[in-house]
Amino acid sequence: MRRQALVASILGFAIASAAHAAQPRPWLCRDKPVFSSQQPMSYQLTTSSRSRWQLFLMQFTPGGGNDGFDIAKTASGTSSGHLPAGRYFAIALHEVRGNWVCPAEVSEQPRSAGVISNLCFAAEDGPCNVKLSVTADTATQSTTP
Repeated sequence: MRRQALVASILGFAIASAAHAAQPRPWLCRDKPVFSSQQPMSYQLTTSSRSRWQLFLMQFTPGGGNDGFDIAKTASGTSSGHLPAGRYFAIALHEVRGNWVCPAEVSEQPRSAGVISNLCFAAEDGPCNVKLSVTADTATQSTTP
């Protein structure tokens, strides 16, 4: 009886450890919105959710690892940054009980002048949990001869 309890405890610990060690795998998500520009870009990430979200910006390389997707940049929370010119796939994953989950819904929101992409990621049908707005990088463009 003690041995069975010990084995059950060890198995439970191993399973719990594996669940907490889950790594995000954004390339497995079905919806991978893409945006691109021949000029440098800026992005603004806004998270309005209690759950933990992480944004992955990936580039496709035929024959590369992770089904051909290389992670170029990650961001979380409310943040902003710059991207070099290129083509990017955007995925925002959220954490549920130690596992990283693809968004239930991804949509392109209306764009205003100067906006390259305006994406909404939702954990379920309904409001945006994560918004990603990508614009031309005016700071970089003004310093280019």
